[in-house]
Amino acid sequence: MQFAGITAQLEERYGSAAREVSEGHWVFEVGTASTRSQVVHLILKARTENGQDISRIVANSPVGPLPPRYDLERLLRRNAQLDVGAICVEDFRDDTGNTTVYLTIRASQLMRTADFAEVWEMVDIVARIADQLEREIYATDQH
Repeated sequence: MQFAGITAQLEERYGSAAREVSEGHWVFEVGTASTRSQVVHLILKARTENGQDISRIVANSPVGPLPPRYDLERLLRRNAQLDVGAICVEDFRDDTGNTTVYLTIRASQLMRTADFAEVWEMVDIVARIADQLEREIYATDQH
C-alpha cells in the first residue's frame, strides 16, 4: 500500500482531527481518554539503498520538555518495557533558534510492508504511550 492510501484512510478515520502539513507529513489528534488527546505526526521518510526501497513511516508524538534532573535511568528502563515504539530525547528548535530538550515517543514501520491496520495501530499506541508519560510527568494535557 502507498503512503497516500494509508493517510487517506487515516484522514477518513480521524476526520477534522487530521491535517496534511506537507507532502509526506500528516498530523493527527488522537483521543486517548474522555477529556484528553495527543498529537501524533506521521512522516514518510523516503529512502533507497542499493536500489532497494527502504522508506519508513515514522509516528512521532511530543511529550514535553525534559524536566531538570529527570531520572534518565528510569526512563531507559521504562523504554525497555515498550512493545511498540521508543521514548526519545530530542532537541527541538523554535522559530528564534533556541533549542529545548524534549521527550517524544517514536515508532516506525517499513513502508513496503505497511498496511492501514498496522499504521493505525502504531499511531494509536504512540498517542497512548505519549499521553500516559505526559500525564505521569506533567499531570496536564500538553499536546
